[in-house]
Amino acid sequence: MKQFIYIPFLLILLVSACHRREVAPIYVLGESGIQATGAYLTTDQQGNPVLCWTEQDRKDSLNRLKYAVYDRQQQKFSDAITVTTSAGCSTAAESMGKVAFKSDGTVIALFAKKFSGEKNPYAGAICYSISPDGKNWSVANYLHSDTAHAYGRSFFDIERLRDGELAAVWLDGRFGKAIKGSALFFNRTSKGKGFGADTCLDKGTCECCRTDLLSDDQGGLHLAYRSIQIPDMLSGRQVRDMVYKFSADDGRTFSAARPISRDNWEISGCPHTGPSLAMLGRSAGVTWFTAGGGAPGLYCTTALPGAGFKNRKLVTATGKHPQMITLPEGHTLMVCEEPVEETAATQAHQPSESMEMDHSKGQIMQHGPAGSAKIVLYRMSGGQAAGNIVLTDGKQADHHAVLAGIGNQLVAAWVREEKGRSEIAYMTIQPQWDE
Repeated sequence: MKQFIYIPFLLILLVSACHRREVAPIYVLGESGIQATGAYLTTDQQGNPVLCWTEQDRKDSLNRLKYAVYDRQQQKFSDAITVTTSAGCSTAAESMGKVAFKSDGTVIALFAKKFSGEKNPYAGAICYSISPDGKNWSVANYLHSDTAHAYGRSFFDIERLRDGELAAVWLDGRFGKAIKGSALFFNRTSKGKGFGADTCLDKGTCECCRTDLLSDDQGGLHLAYRSIQIPDMLSGRQVRDMVYKFSADDGRTFSAARPISRDNWEISGCPHTGPSLAMLGRSAGVTWFTAGGGAPGLYCTTALPGAGFKNRKLVTATGKHPQMITLPEGHTLMVCEEPVEETAATQAHQPSESMEMDHSKGQIMQHGPAGSAKIVLYRMSGGQAAGNIVLTDGKQADHHAVLAGIGNQLVAAWVREEKGRSEIAYMTIQPQWDE
């Protein structure tokens, strides 16, 4: 794994107003000239940040899932570990491969693979492989009980539970044309084993927006995703808004889905932008993109356990693909990409000549064009922005940023596209708060 520094100093972050400061050192993961995409951050059983990505192998051109553990002394990620059983895995910005760690250190890698030769070119499976040490991997198994090759499964998330096991959710096309959109399924591991029998949590979800699972300090399991609804007030026209489920028993049962915000976003295709969850004290916080119910943009809201969500607040009118976390000290941060010119943001969520297939059924979905973008970090307070800082200069197509805490520090990673290449970039940040 090659790493190099663009700028030779560490960023000290002071967030009190909207402004630009010096750029931090930017490191790049992956071998020069090889495509890398799908940045994802998690933590191992010891709380160390772990960065995952998918990289094309120079020898056989196959994509493989890789991950690296953060070295706190070196303030950078260690050498890459390759999930050998992931050869030929799929890449998607909203459905990246991931690894997760049981509390005993067992590593489980989760990745998608296409079924070749099928009528639906996006037909595929979600597979998982188990390793006790990151070196030896089990044969890849299906995450889902249904293994038919006619449709797709994707847009998964995985989270460690309070009992040390892992839970996963994903979108599944197994019900075909019987429902609008995809179905949402859940599965969890057991001690010393992989995943067991899956269960359906919802039907009629948006096909190509990521899902988000979050386990809180009290053992609650929170789930957010984009649903497809047909309100009576809209005379049968579909809307695609965010909904929320909660489990108090490690996913054995979930509450009924309840709306995060009644945006009533009427859209006939998938916007390819899912929600992000974070705990704000005892409240569940959610950030998401919508073009319904007023000005398009990224919004945020919160809810106490068992209570309804508060009215949404606009964070940024130009941001896309948000990721939100709360640090141990209680500070909440959100990162997203924003276009260099505001007009690009409007175009990115409108119909265009760029089309993409529904990954579950092969239906055509509208998907916006890519362009140069900058990564922006927001400090959140009371469910709204309290200041921001621009992390990158906007000269490249930087997108799909993610965050993780490292004690009193922060690491941000994202996909960078430039001159026909894509790579994983990251920086380490030392926050200092202006109270």
